[in-house]
Amino acid sequence: MNKVRLPSLLDTFNLLDLIKCDYYHSKDDNYIIIEATPATGILYITKNSPYFISGHVRLRGRNHGKYPYSYLEMIDAIFGPGPEENTIEVCSHSQFQKALTVDINPDNKPDIVDDAQILSKIESNSFNRWRCDPPYNRDTADKMYGTKLPVTSKPLEAGARVCKANSLLFLLLGPQNYQWTPIGVKRIGWIAITIVPNNELRALHIFIKLNKVTKKEIIHIILLSFDKSLQFPKLDSSLRININL
Repeated sequence: MNKVRLPSLLDTFNLLDLIKCDYYHSKDDNYIIIEATPATGILYITKNSPYFISGHVRLRGRNHGKYPYSYLEMIDAIFGPGPEENTIEVCSHSQFQKALTVDINPDNKPDIVDDAQILSKIESNSFNRWRCDPPYNRDTADKMYGTKLPVTSKPLEAGARVCKANSLLFLLLGPQNYQWTPIGVKRIGWIAITIVPNNELRALHIFIKLNKVTKKEIIHIILLSFDKSLQFPKLDSSLRININL
């Protein structure tokens, strides 16, 4: 298997370096194709969008808010298994696999009781991988999770803070194309998931925490960091950035 070097985004990573399984090229060389084993489905990277992975997979659902069968195994097979001691699972509910679990509801018996939107008990730059499967609507949040529906951006922003540079973040949502990202984070994948036998739809959003940011993001950070009197910027000391202007 010969790896082809794709153009790097902000000179920070090559998407193919993140793929740990075999892949092959289409006959016209316009697609890099990845079998989503052990799930059923195909993922792909196009020649026109070399920094983004797309696709569709089919998984069998589980009850009680658990991940579908073969979901975590698919992630580990494609991107490599995250170190168990350095993976954090927020909004964990009934997830207890290969991660430090965080949930706001103590009845779910997580390792740490904390709000995934803040992660006040977790230090910055601590983890190599972040996973989140939040409730998708208010009814599910109330009845299954025993909490209010989180604002999607907040767990992702907190997750970016507690992860180290070059970490992968996996956010499983309902059928939506969520495109917002925190400063210093790049969305690198969107995978449609059909849950059988009920034919429910889910969407896996994949992000990477970059070790560099763009000029535009630097300006954004500075502007957002000024206090109301516009005197001195108040930067988060946990924000570690390699600036390459």
